[in-house]
Amino acid sequence: MATRLSDLFDLDLLDRMTADGYVRVQRHPRLPLSIYNYSEKAQYAGVWNDVTLLCRGLVVDTATGTVLARPFAKFFNHGQPDAPAFDLTDKVVVTDKADGSLGVLFPVDGGAYAIATRGSFDSTQARHATQVWRARYAGRFTPPPGATVLFEIIYPDNRIVIDYAGLDDLVLLGAVEIATGRSVSVDGWPGPVVETFAYPTLADALAAPPRDNREGLVVHRLADDVRVKVKYEDYLRLHRIVTGLNARSVWESLLTPAGFDDLVADLPDEFHTWATDVATDLTAQVEALAAAVESAYATIVAGLPDGWTRKDFALVAARHPERGSLFHRLDERDYRPGLWQRVKPAMTGTDEEDG
Repeated sequence: MATRLSDLFDLDLLDRMTADGYVRVQRHPRLPLSIYNYSEKAQYAGVWNDVTLLCRGLVVDTATGTVLARPFAKFFNHGQPDAPAFDLTDKVVVTDKADGSLGVLFPVDGGAYAIATRGSFDSTQARHATQVWRARYAGRFTPPPGATVLFEIIYPDNRIVIDYAGLDDLVLLGAVEIATGRSVSVDGWPGPVVETFAYPTLADALAAPPRDNREGLVVHRLADDVRVKVKYEDYLRLHRIVTGLNARSVWESLLTPAGFDDLVADLPDEFHTWATDVATDLTAQVEALAAAVESAYATIVAGLPDGWTRKDFALVAARHPERGSLFHRLDERDYRPGLWQRVKPAMTGTDEEDG
C-alpha cells in the first residue's frame, strides 16, 4: 500500500511551514515530482516539528502525494537541546560521519532510479551522483522494496573539509523503510560502505580519540532507532577556516536582504547558534544607535520655534555627535548604513587566520 504525505504528518502544518519559509519545495525539471527540505531558517530558528524533522529530502509524486523516497529524519549533535536524551550506557552502533553530500535514491521512469541531494533534484552533486549510479551500479544492485537507500556523495570537486584522496563514489549510509521510517538493512551493495566502529556504547564513542582527517561519528541507538552526531573539534575549526566564518563575515552578510540566510545555509548545526548570536548582537547595536538618533532628532525639533527652517535645525544639529545621521533623518534619507559601518567588527589575529 502506498505511503502518502498525509500518512507522515498533518498537511495543514506542512502548508504553514512552507508558507513561513521553514520548508522549501523544489519541482523536478522534467517529472511530476517534488522534493521537500527544511530550510536554513528552520535550522537557525530551531523550528523542529513533525514536518521539519521529516522534510530532509522527502521525494513525493506531486499528483498523488505518494512518498517515493524517505531519508533519515533530521538528527542533531550530541548535547544540542533538540537531540534525544542518550544514556552513556545505551547500546549503539557507531559509524563514520562522512563529509560529503547526502544522496537520496528515488525511482523515475521505467523502473530506473536517480539520486537527489537533500533539497534538489538538479544540484551539481545530484547530477554527478546520478551519473555514478547509472554508470557503475544501476545494473548491479536492486534497492530493497519499499525502502529508500541513502548515500554520501563524495568526489574531489565536492570536497568540504576532509581530503578523501581522490575518492569519487557513492558511499552507502543505510536505508529507511518508507512506510514506517525505520532503518533497514541493505544487502548486496557492491560499492563502498560507511565505516563502522566497535564502540558498544555512547560512552565508548565519546571517549574514542579523534581521528585525523575525519569529521566525526554518527551514534545510532538501535532500541528506538534514533541518532546523534559527534563532531570533532578539529573538523569544526577547519570548517570555520574553509568557510571564512567570523564576526566580520556575519556582519557583511547582514548588509544585504538575504545575506544572512545565504551565510548559514550550508553551515553545520554547531555554528548556527553562534552566528545567530553575533547577528542578534550586531542588530541590537544598530537599533540602539538608531534609537539614539531618533531621540536626538525629536528633542531638537521640539526645541525649535514654530515655522523653523533647515538653518534653525542646522544651528543645533551641527553641534551634536550624531549630526550626520540627524541631517539624513531631516532629509528622510536612510541613515542606517552609516550605523552599520560603526558596528563593523574588528579583524582580530584569529579572524585573519580563519578568514
